Amino acid sequence: MMAINDSYKKMLERISQKPKSDVNDKVMIVDGLNMFIRVFGAVPTLNDDGEHVGGVTGFLLSLGALIRKNNPTRVLVVFDGKGGSHRRKKMYKGYKEGRTGLTKVNRLVGYEDLEDQKQSMKNQFNTLIKYLELLPIDLCYIDYVEADDIMAYAARHIFKKEVLIVSSDKDFLQLVDDRISVYQPTKKKMIRKGDVKELYGVPSNNLVYYRIFDGDKSDNIPGVRGIGPKTLINKCLFLQNDSLSMDSLMESVSQLDNEKIKNKILDNKSVLELNYKLMQLSDPDISSSIKSNVRAIINSPINQLNSFVFKKEFMIDKLYTAFKNIESWLLNTWSDLNNHSKQTIK
Repeated sequence: MMAINDSYKKMLERISQKPKSDVNDKVMIVDGLNMFIRVFGAVPTLNDDGEHVGGVTGFLLSLGALIRKNNPTRVLVVFDGKGGSHRRKKMYKGYKEGRTGLTKVNRLVGYEDLEDQKQSMKNQFNTLIKYLELLPIDLCYIDYVEADDIMAYAARHIFKKEVLIVSSDKDFLQLVDDRISVYQPTKKKMIRKGDVKELYGVPSNNLVYYRIFDGDKSDNIPGVRGIGPKTLINKCLFLQNDSLSMDSLMESVSQLDNEKIKNKILDNKSVLELNYKLMQLSDPDISSSIKSNVRAIINSPINQLNSFVFKKEFMIDKLYTAFKNIESWLLNTWSDLNNHSKQTIK
């Protein structure tokens, strides 16, 4: 019993310690919907009333594991806002067409029907937001803005030190540089600057120009038929240039010796230009007012850990059986971030 008391005493002392690093030294930016959909379908967890809660508990456990493994000084969780795909759908009506917002669920979950699954997803998402608002993190979602644009803008233009983006979305790999890395949870793989060229054969700053030829099936963005990865790497050597733009890319294409490849690409110029607008994240196409909103959210004081209310809500939602050792999880996972969050209180 004494050992347990000593352990808790040490953790409580840790909460009150003054952090040695700045709150913005190492920022972890999490693609919230990407993580939620993944765990919703994979974690067949029930609460004490037999209600599905895997999306909630799976998200919190996954987030906690990432924090303990990477030790960020700040965490920003971003979700798509209502009507988040609006801007890109105006450019291309087929954008994300066919997506239902649902995910293939673990066969053990056993929803009664599709409507039951949809309702459960909605309920769990709202419950998750409730818990995230009680943790020492930044939480961001803006109507008519996709999470991708907010995450990219924050990583590239707000935070100036080390940034770790957590998402399985390959679009974020174009942002990888000396200070920005990407962790892909589905593959359990950390992608750093040199890794992008090893994976795709082009440097990270030119990855978007490589990918516009292939499009993005997950977002229903078509590519250019007949121009595959081998052709791009072997024939389009300009993709290795230090700096590219759409203009310089098309200029380089016009100088290719292979007439068949050159004409194929030039005939699809409008497709490539559209794909670039849809897929590029280095300079997100969002309004100055949206940028100001993102900055305002990030410049606001970060919530302090409210462990009392968190545990009370856990009891109300009957999650104690589904989520073991909540007390130690709160203390071990969030104490350092809670200390860093105090730096944002003016």
